[in-house]
Amino acid sequence: MSTRNQIRGENTRREILQAANDLFTRQGFHGTSMRQIAQQAGIALGGVYNHFASKEEVFREVFFEYHPYHEVLPVLLDSQQLGVEQFVRDAFNRILLALQNRPNFMNLLFIEIVEFKGMHSHELFEQLMPDEMMIVKGLVETNRDRLRSIPPWMLLRAFFGLLFSYYLTELLLAEQAPEEFSHGAVDHMIDIFLHGVLKDNKRS
Repeated sequence: MSTRNQIRGENTRREILQAANDLFTRQGFHGTSMRQIAQQAGIALGGVYNHFASKEEVFREVFFEYHPYHEVLPVLLDSQQLGVEQFVRDAFNRILLALQNRPNFMNLLFIEIVEFKGMHSHELFEQLMPDEMMIVKGLVETNRDRLRSIPPWMLLRAFFGLLFSYYLTELLLAEQAPEEFSHGAVDHMIDIFLHGVLKDNKRS
């Protein structure tokens, strides 16, 4: 294949994924047809099948292509030597910014959960797992004298659990909630992750 044809093929593939992303996030997976994707991308239906064997394959590529990890992971890999407070605050805010920059991603995520039972998330998790563990283990090693003995997987799970609980409650409830619901919420959530809710930080 010539360089010109290769570039044209890559551009067509990007246009298909952009069209599919727009349609999936507006209409859902089952509400979108391959013909609609082709029309939105401005190509013939056969042109879509030249790049993707099925609509399921299109969704997988859209989910991977528009996932915020592309923006977040490289930065976190470079930040492992930070102090634990600065790292957690930086990671929390960077992931929130990535989600805010991709407001339609949550629609894709709900499609992934409801219609695909997390199948593609499992695949992505396996791909990212070595880097995720490298980040957490690097943070633990750098801050060993300050951190409790908590398994790295639990630290990672607790962090993402708190992050998504903040993001979803802000998304679903903030407009109807009183001002105090959102005022300083990020700082409070990070403080809860780092120090818990008990005054003496002791477990019963």
